[in-house]
Amino acid sequence: MKKEIDYLEIEKYLLNELEGEKLLDFENRLKEDVAFAKEVSLYKEVHHTLSSRFSNYKEENDLRNTLEDLSTIHINKPIISQVKEELSKKEVPVFSLKKYRKYLVAASLVLFASILWMNSNKSVNYNDYNEHGTIELVVRGANNEHLSSAEKAFNTKNYALAEKEFTALLKEDSTKIELQLYLAICMVEQNKFALADNMLHKITQGNSVYKSKAIWNLALSKLKQKEYNSCKKVLQTLPKEAEDYTRAQKLLDNL
Repeated sequence: MKKEIDYLEIEKYLLNELEGEKLLDFENRLKEDVAFAKEVSLYKEVHHTLSSRFSNYKEENDLRNTLEDLSTIHINKPIISQVKEELSKKEVPVFSLKKYRKYLVAASLVLFASILWMNSNKSVNYNDYNEHGTIELVVRGANNEHLSSAEKAFNTKNYALAEKEFTALLKEDSTKIELQLYLAICMVEQNKFALADNMLHKITQGNSVYKSKAIWNLALSKLKQKEYNSCKKVLQTLPKEAEDYTRAQKLLDNL
């Protein structure tokens, strides 16, 4: 059963107030729960921003305006009102972590919700870029049922069958980089990201003619997983002479 996230506990962790078993449990969860670790990282960024000293009242006013804008999104408006009210009471433009802890938590939740909302409405879509084209695997003189079946399945987007056939072919000869690439693509299409990313990453580290294709498809895998920063980093490694370079630049512009 998925454990709920206690933002006050995260706040205590960042302030070094967790001790003993609670600290050990928290750190173990950071290691074992990837989603939780990401949320803690995001909270830490928000925490740092809200905990810093405002250089002037204009910045404070900007925060009020930001909260006002966020209130137009489907977010808890009473929480935003509480944060804005607390801002109006301050005599100096400084947030005290101890004094305003509950408001930091509230504001963090607001910003976290807004980030999720914006990510869910990104204009980029994996299906706009995953045109793999057709492949030709049957070479002259070859008579291999797996090759014919893999080619047909891939070209008709039957990725489950294609995966099965590519796996059988690689059992016969695991050195075929081309087949590894197509197998990884089939896995991405079926959301088997861990295996696919590992396979694609290995190809990108080599010097085969399929290196650029592997970089492009690794970026697409990150895009499908909505790991936009990782997607950007991978795209930036694609050489200008790559077949997919132009598409990669368009994708970068949209991220």
